[in-house]
Amino acid sequence: MGGNSIMSMKVKRAVSKITALIIALAMVFATGRIKMTAYADGPDPTTTLQTAFTAFDSNEKVFVQFSLTGEGNTLIASEKVELDRTKNVKNALAQDVDSGTWTTIYTDLAEKVSYYQDDGQWYKYPTEEEDLVGLGKTLKDNGVETSIVTGAVYTYAGEEKKSVVNSHTGVATEFDCNVFKADIPVVITDDEEDEDADDEDDEDEDDPDEEKETEIITVYYYIAKDSGTFVHAETREGLIVNADIAYPAKDDPAVELVIPEEAVENAILEEGYETPQSATGSISYKVVYKGKKAYLSVVKGASKKKLTVPKSVKILGKAYPVQEIGASAFASNKKLQTLVIKADINKIGKKAFYNSKKLKTITINSKKVKSVGKNSFDTYSKKLIVKLSGNKKYKAKVKKLIDKSRAKKAVKKTKLTVK
Repeated sequence: MGGNSIMSMKVKRAVSKITALIIALAMVFATGRIKMTAYADGPDPTTTLQTAFTAFDSNEKVFVQFSLTGEGNTLIASEKVELDRTKNVKNALAQDVDSGTWTTIYTDLAEKVSYYQDDGQWYKYPTEEEDLVGLGKTLKDNGVETSIVTGAVYTYAGEEKKSVVNSHTGVATEFDCNVFKADIPVVITDDEEDEDADDEDDEDEDDPDEEKETEIITVYYYIAKDSGTFVHAETREGLIVNADIAYPAKDDPAVELVIPEEAVENAILEEGYETPQSATGSISYKVVYKGKKAYLSVVKGASKKKLTVPKSVKILGKAYPVQEIGASAFASNKKLQTLVIKADINKIGKKAFYNSKKLKTITINSKKVKSVGKNSFDTYSKKLIVKLSGNKKYKAKVKKLIDKSRAKKAVKKTKLTVK
């Protein structure tokens, strides 16, 4: 496996999400949660933007050329997206900023699976919803909800000429545009748990764990005066985003986007891919390879009173076995009281259950545990019962591993019983 290349691909995919955000910020107009301010000396933002965004959302073929620039005009990432809604195909050409090379990520929008090639091997991964925002179908048809809240303000910002690049041909076209400024409040969620925070009451089950704050993102949208189409979006402070939008002719034979057959036939699940908790029952998993065989390691459990780790998890229609509890997978979980591990795990990572002060019972059905990481059972709860399967010899072996992993402070704090 090309570990460094795969890590680079993850960075490139993050660019897709930023591209999607720009599109989402545009498309959110259709949700009706925007406040408009019109000026007498310019076009009405309400009608102009509604027409432009509707045209973008309904066009059969769309190109987006995107760049992200940081301090000192340093290029952080760039991407070219080619979309054919008639075939439900998206090609995203992501650039490696260091080497300058481009890698194509092919996405089947109907199946929500993406493919790319690295060092001769085809890889695949499930395409997350945020990568589909505003692409393939309308937001409503995709079932995607944005994080944008009530109170955004759109204003007319004047006229400007804008040179827009067609990502497919590389040809730039200059447009006379009306410019609209959007001050959009976006909800920023911080779901990191504070280990030093006081325990929550058991009755607060419905209270969100994460802290939320609102940040204003200012985006400028360029609408071509002659056609009324949305052709460019940009930010001008902080991280600088530039997105050019082009609309090829419907009958242009050069825009036949297809996913290579060899990709569909030969792609294997990407090593290091992490499933979102929402798709896998409140627990996220990471794909690990041992030779040519893939298995899953638990990455993070949601903050709930009871969680169950299944024997296997389906990804893209295929079941993969769960064989590890990863480091800190259930650490500092504020609500977890009961954990049932049905999977045939052979390894428990360091600090797997560390500082989960409400955890009372851990049931481990596996008879294959061979490794227990340091501090993994240091929950600092008053009592902890670990229920094991297998014969007396096996249970004694695992108990020895658990005892060896514990810190002296944790031994004094928690009465641990292994059954």
